[in-house]
Amino acid sequence: MPGGTPLWREISRSIERRIGAGELVPGDKLPTEQDLSRQFMVNRHTVRRALADLQDKGVVESSQGRGSYVRLPTKPARLSRRPRFTEGVKRAGGTPRLKILKLETRPSDMKTARALDLRPGDPIIYLERLRFVNERPSALSQHAFSLERFPTFIEMYRERGTITQTLTDNGVPDYTRKRTAISARLPTPQEADLLHLPRHVPLLLQRYLNIDGLGRPLEFGESRANTSVEIEFEDITYGDLADASSRSR
Repeated sequence: MPGGTPLWREISRSIERRIGAGELVPGDKLPTEQDLSRQFMVNRHTVRRALADLQDKGVVESSQGRGSYVRLPTKPARLSRRPRFTEGVKRAGGTPRLKILKLETRPSDMKTARALDLRPGDPIIYLERLRFVNERPSALSQHAFSLERFPTFIEMYRERGTITQTLTDNGVPDYTRKRTAISARLPTPQEADLLHLPRHVPLLLQRYLNIDGLGRPLEFGESRANTSVEIEFEDITYGDLADASSRSR
């Protein structure tokens, strides 16, 4: 034990340094317990203690039969009435970036048409993006808007780069979240590749509907991310909760 430091802690710190230096990135698989035992000349119990320490810190994700992987650093995602990706990341001191994966028109399916108050088959604008925070992929998102309502959306979005600014310049100065449905599943091979995630790490799915200031359906979308969720109730009083409780009885 150099300097009185336990060997397992030395191993843990060594792996953390490699991650900090970019030698190991989110999604990378760590060497096996046997390989780490040989590398540090310790028994496997010591290696397991080091890996447990890293897992407790949220640095790695370990599972029986799959091994240990470097985790993507995550922060809780808040559910609020006015979610804005770019503004939210900047407010938290991060650097946001968006990459367009698809931006096209297509016929609406039954679910999207119902959400946007359209007829199935009516044309929509479909936008799919990969979100980055500090140059690390953080989420995949899908967005649908009525083409009839926003016929110039595609051209304007390519120029402005954000949904909020595009909607503002289309006469929608504000919009809010009406509902969000949350679920989880394992990523597809493509999602795991884009988000730099191992296949066994679940994704949090948020399917939502945004409305304009008049309460009309505006955007139907879905986000998929390796994160936890924090529910934040805005502008809700105890009276609102009491009314909701009485209606549910």
